[in-house]
Amino acid sequence: MALIAFAQTMLSAMGDTRKVVRFYPTELIIPTFQQKFMDGVLELEDGTLTNIEFQTGDLDENFLLRCAQYATNLRVISGRYVETKILSTGLRINSEKIAIISKNFHFAPELFFYSEFDGLEKLINIKNKIKNKEKLSASDHYDLIFIPLMGNVDGEEVAVEVFEIVNNQKVFNKHEQILIKKCQYVVADIIADGDRNLFKKFMEKIYMLTMLSGYLEEREDELFEFVRKEAEDDGMKKGMENIARNMKSKSYPYSEISDITGLTIEEIEKL
Repeated sequence: MALIAFAQTMLSAMGDTRKVVRFYPTELIIPTFQQKFMDGVLELEDGTLTNIEFQTGDLDENFLLRCAQYATNLRVISGRYVETKILSTGLRINSEKIAIISKNFHFAPELFFYSEFDGLEKLINIKNKIKNKEKLSASDHYDLIFIPLMGNVDGEEVAVEVFEIVNNQKVFNKHEQILIKKCQYVVADIIADGDRNLFKKFMEKIYMLTMLSGYLEEREDELFEFVRKEAEDDGMKKGMENIARNMKSKSYPYSEISDITGLTIEEIEKL
């Protein structure tokens, strides 16, 4: 759920109006969420398959060649057009941008280096808006997700700050909080980079004031396993239905379940 929300936000932030439909499972690529978010293939509403890769540090030729092989194999298996988007925490100047397969065959994925944005400037702008009681824009919401990956900031330190900002119920309604926090969950995993203690610290900040906190803490592994298994079989909806059943058993409000799973109130009532 979090990766799909994050991917949708990335597309919107890039000006891409297409909607993410579901994960696209194949024998080659299955998204998995056991210990760390892995790369996943998403199906967009126009039928295109988009592979989003997260890379810590600069991009080298071997990494791009693996991405090219990934895309080619998926194109053969699926028969669909395949796009590759790479989100890097490295520097463009130190990175390879194109993998040359042959004289006439170049692999040139879309590259996004968030270090090129001034995270501190964007954070100060948001804090000033809040102080002056100005309404935050959609772009500000995107920035609250991506600032920890930007330049001119300490990723760990600023992550805690932006996570706490979104807990402000005077600035964000519940729906906005849930949508942003789903994406911040992915950012927390990227910044933590395998450090489970740091990841737990981030989680405490992200879900400090939301009902989702207890549910994720108690059922995190099971929740992600549901999503993974159902994505392999019938796409995401069945996984969301299983999550909704478990949340119903804990007496969560239907409106909360709907926000988290994307199911309608009527669909939840029938489960």
